[in-house]
Amino acid sequence: MATAAETRGELRFACTQCGACCNRSPEVALSEAAALSDVFVFRLMFRLYELPRTGSGEEFYESKRLLAAFAARKYSTKRRQAGKPVEYASYLTISALALDTGAGACAALIEGRCGIYERRPAACRTVPFHYSRPEASAEREFKAFVATPGYGCDTTAAAPIVVAAGRILDPEARRARSDAIERAGRDRRWEEAILRRLKTGAGDDALPSLREIEANAPFGATTVSMRIAWQIAAETGAIGAETCRTLIAAQAAVIDRELASARCTSSARETLGEMRGEYRALLNG
Repeated sequence: MATAAETRGELRFACTQCGACCNRSPEVALSEAAALSDVFVFRLMFRLYELPRTGSGEEFYESKRLLAAFAARKYSTKRRQAGKPVEYASYLTISALALDTGAGACAALIEGRCGIYERRPAACRTVPFHYSRPEASAEREFKAFVATPGYGCDTTAAAPIVVAAGRILDPEARRARSDAIERAGRDRRWEEAILRRLKTGAGDDALPSLREIEANAPFGATTVSMRIAWQIAAETGAIGAETCRTLIAAQAAVIDRELASARCTSSARETLGEMRGEYRALLNG
């Protein structure tokens, strides 16, 4: 039975630092990956989202606005539904995904606690919400999050109200959502440079084609070595050559650390070994 507060649309939340939601390493913006290059091994990630060209309601229009803000490219596609063609908008996002080495937990956890709490990325700062999802869906997303088996979130009357009347009230979550959109704008030049290479190939087979990304979309995102992203950033002036070398050295060190860890799975070791070879060649070349 719903409580009186829930009936009024008030939802309460406080983190108990149980660590249960830190069950994987995060997806971050490109500039966040640069800031956390000494913590995680990153893969460059391409993901496609689709939304019907027409719709209604606050959640639909906010979804369009957020997808447009975070996507590197938007283009039209058609899908057949009930035998009829339906127009969709496809949004290609470019981000960085921290490689899962098989530990079953975020690589930044130290004895069950976040070891980078003051530096944690936007995806972590907006828990129990996500900065890329519409505020209009906050109540539904919240309820699904706190109901996850094993999560120890405090949703009692002692916890602060974080949602009321369908609006997010938590100040840090609101600030992180705003910061994420501003960061997307700052990263746009870098993403566009990657996109240009994606479209033309530019003689480098390190990047997939758009057709490959589309073919893989029903099964998940497409990832490649982050090495090419660092290089493109340096070549286009998004970062300096020395900064690029520092990032590559930091990633190489994290890869060495992960390979030395007993928690690293055999499949992760193969990927890490390939990436280490790339990074060492750049550092020695």
